[in-house]
Formats: sequence, structure tokens, C-alpha cells
Amino acid sequence: MQKLAKSELKGFLFAGIAAIALANSFIFSKLSFAELDFFQFGFWWFLLGTAWNLIYLLIFRRYQLAWSNFYKLLTGPLLIVTVLEAVATALFYYAILKMTNLGVVSFIGNIGPVFVSIMGFIVLKESFNRLQLTGIIIAIGGIFILNYQAYTKISDILIPGSQYVILASFLFAVAAIIARRHFKIIDAGILSLVRALLMLMGFLILIITFSHFSSFSLKTLGYVSIGSFLEVFITIIFAYMSFKYIKAFKTSITISTKGIFALISAWIFLGLKPELRELIGGLLSIVGVVLVSKETKKDV
Repeated sequence: MQKLAKSELKGFLFAGIAAIALANSFIFSKLSFAELDFFQFGFWWFLLGTAWNLIYLLIFRRYQLAWSNFYKLLTGPLLIVTVLEAVATALFYYAILKMTNLGVVSFIGNIGPVFVSIMGFIVLKESFNRLQLTGIIIAIGGIFILNYQAYTKISDILIPGSQYVILASFLFAVAAIIARRHFKIIDAGILSLVRALLMLMGFLILIITFSHFSSFSLKTLGYVSIGSFLEVFITIIFAYMSFKYIKAFKTSITISTKGIFALISAWIFLGLKPELRELIGGLLSIVGVVLVSKETKKDV
């Protein structure tokens, strides 16, 4: 077996950070829905997300905000990925609002690695060896065990809201494949900013059309602030940075371990102690990711 190259190790590190950030954003988004409806949640979430991205660019990449530089970075692939990400994100958070069990949302969302692996093989001609294939199976199987308590019979899989997560996962996977194919001309910071701006404008229109602004507590403002920083900024930036170093399906599988981190956060913030079955599923997910990171000479 070959050892991981430093660049590939960096890619897994970036994807791991994205997984932790995304898992915790689920918790804070769910807490935010206690006082905010879907439209107001989206507006404040992405208003703050836009602010986080602007602060980052002003401090570290101010030159990119100059119109001549900014315009050059608005490539066709970046705009396509941005729109796909925006629609998928809206669907995903709508599912979180409608579904009571965040574990179920996380599990259904992990169909994403399957989409990415298939499309990566067909579109990007990415290959994976037998050991990696075993890792994919173990990781997905572990995540199934992690959330198995929600499924007592086959009909339970078709719970209300699951269709939104499946569609969102597919759109995220398409975006990941496009980003991987054009990673040299897609800047993660600009993508994150444009995505946040697009979502902000969309939710503002929705509020004006279907809802209204209402007051909410400082505690909820804190939830929205932390959650938006984790999802709109940290997750997007680090996930797309990982594409520069590792294959798309490896990033997707690594981020699928978010269920493990979601369990820990749910225990800390919601007082939900994980069950033995959930811990076993989480361990299998980690084992699967480790196997996915291994390379062998003989490919499938």
C-alpha cells in the first residue's frame, strides 16, 4: 500500500473540518427554527453568512473584491455550481424544518456519496480500487446503523420530507462533480460569497411575498450567527478547497461522517445521549473513511 501524500492528507483535513462544521450547523439551524419561520430563518442565516464572507475577503483577499478581478472570477462553472448549491441548500433546510429527527436527515443526505461516486466514475473517469470500494460500503453501512432506530419497517423510509433531502443530495453531488472538474477556475471564497448573496436575495423576495419580519430573541440571533458561520462560510470554503487535493468521492465520503459529529453536538447542546448502536455506526463510518483513503496498485 502507498502512503498518503502530504497534499492528499491536506485534502482530507479540509474535508474533515467541513464535516464538523456542517454537523454543528444542523444543530444551530434546528434551534433557530424555534422562533423563526423558514423564510426569516433563511434571510438572517444568509445575511450573516454574506457578512462572514465579506469580512474574510476584506481581510485576506481584498484584491478579489475589485470589480475587474471579481468579474474574472465569475466563471460559468462557478455560477452553475452556485445556483445548484443555493437550490440544494434551500431544500435541505426545508427538510430540517419539516423532519423532527436530525439523524434521519443526515442519513438520507448521505446518499450524496453514492451520487458523487457514480458521477465521478462516469464524468471525471475517476477510479477506485477494491479496498476503497469496501470502505465506501462500510462507511455507508455504518451511517445506516447510526440512524437505524428511525426505520422499523420499509415504509418508514418514505417519511415526509425525505424527497427534499434526496433531491438536495443529488444537486450537491452534481455541484461537487462540476467543481472538481473545474477546480482551477473556481475560487472557494468567491463561490461562498456569491452563493450567500444569491440565497439572501431569494429569501428576501420570499419574505416580501409570503411572510413578514418579526422580532426574535438574542439567543436565537446567537444560534443563527454561529450556525451561518459554520455552514455558509467554513463548510463551503473547506469543502471546495479539498477538491484541489483529493477526488470528489473522497471529499463526499469524508463529509458523510458528519453524523458522528452531529451525535456529539446533539449530546452537548440538546442533551441527547447517543445509543450503543449509534456509536457502533459511527465507528464503522470512521473505518470506512480510513479505507477510502488508502491506495492500492490494482484498481476496480
